[in-house]
Amino acid sequence: MRVDLDFCLSSYLTFRYVAKPDTAWKHGIIPPFPDAAAQGKIKVKTAAEVLQQLRSIVAEHADVSTTGVLLSAGMDSAIIAALMPRGTKAYTIRFTAVDAVDEAPAARAVAEKLGLEHHVVDVCWGDYLDCMDMLMKHKKAPLHPAEAGLYIASSCARRDGIKFLAVGNGADSTFGGMDKLLSRDWTFDEFVKRYTFLDPVLALGRPVSMLDIYERYRTDTGFNVMGFLKVVHGLGIIQMFENAIHAGGCSLIAPFEELALDAPLDIQRIRAGEPKYILSEVFRTVCPDVEIPAKIPFARPVTQWLSSWSGPTRPEFVKGLDISHFSGEQKWQLYCLERFLNLLDKGEIL
Repeated sequence: MRVDLDFCLSSYLTFRYVAKPDTAWKHGIIPPFPDAAAQGKIKVKTAAEVLQQLRSIVAEHADVSTTGVLLSAGMDSAIIAALMPRGTKAYTIRFTAVDAVDEAPAARAVAEKLGLEHHVVDVCWGDYLDCMDMLMKHKKAPLHPAEAGLYIASSCARRDGIKFLAVGNGADSTFGGMDKLLSRDWTFDEFVKRYTFLDPVLALGRPVSMLDIYERYRTDTGFNVMGFLKVVHGLGIIQMFENAIHAGGCSLIAPFEELALDAPLDIQRIRAGEPKYILSEVFRTVCPDVEIPAKIPFARPVTQWLSSWSGPTRPEFVKGLDISHFSGEQKWQLYCLERFLNLLDKGEIL
């Protein structure tokens, strides 16, 4: 174990999680780190192989009384939902705020086509405030902005008798769904600037460089984007899903996380407007009567929710920090990090 508060602060702002295992905020306070070796054990090359393996994974939990699915308006969760038995409970998160993105109508249309029992889980800022401290205590770290919403959906499913909740997580980082990050060949410095969620230099009194984590993916010609997304980005997302779903009382099923693409992605095809072209073929097979959904970002209305927040005041942050220059999700990181540090000081993170 290595105690390094300054590293943890900077890593959370940069990557939205502590990106090194066995690194503690203080003695004994170490976030659980996902098992990287457990991911991507099943090699696939073609859409037919992807579908065969997904069917096998989902079939292990194909029980409508105990297994539900988290259904967004996107293609990935719809593929998983299509492999579940008719009558399976499907849960869609809907954030309540002015001008918030509502995925429920599109998800409901998919659920009706697939014969699923659809449930909409409404989530407001008050819900976040009610559960975020508990989730941070459970995680031993501040949260990803989607985490509270996922926890509330898992809690609803558990109250319905669901024990296992299937998700579409992992498809983007394996099959080329993060098309904006794959849209060009980046130099090392360009990618670091593009990916970093919030530069610690802008917010912390003692920022720590995260370049050593990025350096692992430097190449002779630029940057290994896919390798970075699958490991550094991917492990943070896995940690977030595991914390939220488990805290809500369900076990997590993430079939796409078990797959590894054993063939080079056709980057030019992605750049020409066909992200996740392999999964598009899978979708047309399992959902022949459903139009491939337009990509809708899982947008949390944190800009509205934090519109009256004036910024952090703890000594770890730049004194008099002007948060007007930050995006809504960056403000969330600052807000959540300060709240976590307060809990840490009170001895409430054990």
